[in-house]
Amino acid sequence: MGLCEVRIPTYKRPQLLKRALTSLINQTHSNWIALVMDDSPAQEAKAVVTELEDERIQYTPNPTNLGCAGNLNRAFTSKALMDGVYACILEDDNWLMPNFIAENIASLETHGVDMMLRNQEIWLQERDTATPTDRTTRGDCFTDRVYAPIELQAHLFYFEGISNGGLFWRTSLQSNLQVSDDVSDAGLQEYCRTLQIQDKLYFAPQSLCYWSEMPSSLSLRNALGNRIFGRGVQSIKQSLIAKYGKMIVLEAAEIAVQLNKQVEFETSLLDSLFTHYPFQQLNILQCARQYLKSYMKFKLVSDPLCGYFASAPVHPA
Repeated sequence: MGLCEVRIPTYKRPQLLKRALTSLINQTHSNWIALVMDDSPAQEAKAVVTELEDERIQYTPNPTNLGCAGNLNRAFTSKALMDGVYACILEDDNWLMPNFIAENIASLETHGVDMMLRNQEIWLQERDTATPTDRTTRGDCFTDRVYAPIELQAHLFYFEGISNGGLFWRTSLQSNLQVSDDVSDAGLQEYCRTLQIQDKLYFAPQSLCYWSEMPSSLSLRNALGNRIFGRGVQSIKQSLIAKYGKMIVLEAAEIAVQLNKQVEFETSLLDSLFTHYPFQQLNILQCARQYLKSYMKFKLVSDPLCGYFASAPVHPA
């Protein structure tokens, strides 16, 4: 089977990086190449790569510090960097089960798609230990099937859509997975990355990789404040309505029934300042309060994605 490029953004976490790389070395599919994208000026990752002595692991440090979102964005180049047929992201705090690459390639072939999202087991990562939580990243949200872009993007009314570490794709896909540099928050990057997907996507419910849930003291993500982040999510949902119109509202309404999130759906619509819907879960007073709250956020909180949409406007479908 073809060469798989594994892009590994890392920053000052050599012990976690070693775990991630060891899981890669143990893959049943051996035709892979790893690009360790070290964002640390001290280059702690270099010693880990040297110690493992595997010529498939290439150390490619950033010339200048890009930050968490910038380093992730570098890794998410859709096209091949080293002539790979397939590509995926392995963040340094996550790790893989041995058949991750082999099963993902087989899934792309079986379902005739260029992109898939693999479910992930969530483990709680403390400083020196990791323990299972019996939860997964997307098992409660998606089912075992192929999703059209509009179906996938309708989930943005509820959460960020894709999960970085679960994406696996052919480097010939149409979608651009890199997000504009105007998006400096890694969480909003995932929303925008989902928004940019133009290919059909298969969701595989079997977890073949591990996702680390970390306390804020260990996380590398410098999250925006809740109000600013919420304003960005509001902007994402408004862009979807501008692009798809009522089609996206109907898709999101179906998801609400499937996930038992009807109240959350109506609240999300009002957060988008969309009122052309027969609200049934919220009464008139609740609708008015939510709309006023959302309108004040729209008017008073600076949109962190204004530059993103200015550089890549969303046109009506």
